[in-house]
Amino acid sequence: MTRFIGRRLASMILVLLGASIFSFALAEIAPGDVTTTLLGPYATPQARAELRQQLALNEPIPVQYIHWLGRAVTGDLGESVELHEPVVDVIAQKFPNTLLLASASFVIALVFGLGAGLLSALRYGGASDRGVQAAVGFFAYMPVFWLGVMLVYVFSLKLHWLPSSGMGPVAGGGNAVTNVQYLVLPALATAGIPAAIIARSARSAFHTQLSADYIRTARSKGLSRAMILRRHLSRAAMPSVLHVAGLQFAYLLAGSIVFTEVVFNWPGIGYQVYSAVTARDVPVIQGVVLLAALITVLINLAVDVIHALLDPRTLEPSR
Repeated sequence: MTRFIGRRLASMILVLLGASIFSFALAEIAPGDVTTTLLGPYATPQARAELRQQLALNEPIPVQYIHWLGRAVTGDLGESVELHEPVVDVIAQKFPNTLLLASASFVIALVFGLGAGLLSALRYGGASDRGVQAAVGFFAYMPVFWLGVMLVYVFSLKLHWLPSSGMGPVAGGGNAVTNVQYLVLPALATAGIPAAIIARSARSAFHTQLSADYIRTARSKGLSRAMILRRHLSRAAMPSVLHVAGLQFAYLLAGSIVFTEVVFNWPGIGYQVYSAVTARDVPVIQGVVLLAALITVLINLAVDVIHALLDPRTLEPSR
């Protein structure tokens, strides 16, 4: 296990280095001068020269990258051009809202994905299976922003059941029912694609296990279907399903909810990125890219370790 985690950590560091290079390159390829962006168009040449010296912008690009990476490692991601606040503070303010939305979406995707996958596996090749697969295919290829707009049109504009946008009093407490009402539509819109992916993985894993010899042996012993599902099928199939589910949670947190947050005016990281792109706020974009890479590799590491604990066969033998 130690070697297994060590290899994963090594690959994680390489991925983060690649993400940092990409993030640094954003400032280099962005139009305009960095000092003008940070100080404004009316800054004096002396002020620009001092800032260039402070940020080591007169150095060769590799040296600039090392200086920038050193500041990033210590938590200094620069200042937001749009908000005039440290990028770390901007991320700290917005990320909890994104975490709330991503977690709600993940729970919905996991429940419906596992349920749909199990139903398809139990009715493999039948009408129920074909119906579930049609629904899964629909949500797998449905654009998130289009699904979000349709949900707003039906449940907010037509039925007047749920609010169309905003976060309401979620962050500040308030009535629990009201909090959930603001969360339902964006969570449903975001959960569609992950639920479809989890459903396909669950269907394949459950069907494979249902055809195994030990399941037939359990049936021949007179065990009930519920007992077989609980004691045998779930234990054998869940490691691979949870692996896929964990990756979907990383997918949600790392940026798949950008369109959802824009459509529903949800004040999270995704909406802030959209605003930063519009305002050419490069430091915020750089910070979010690094955050997304860090979240992805950490969740991948956690998923790999959990998968290895549930199914030790995935561990390579020590030499």
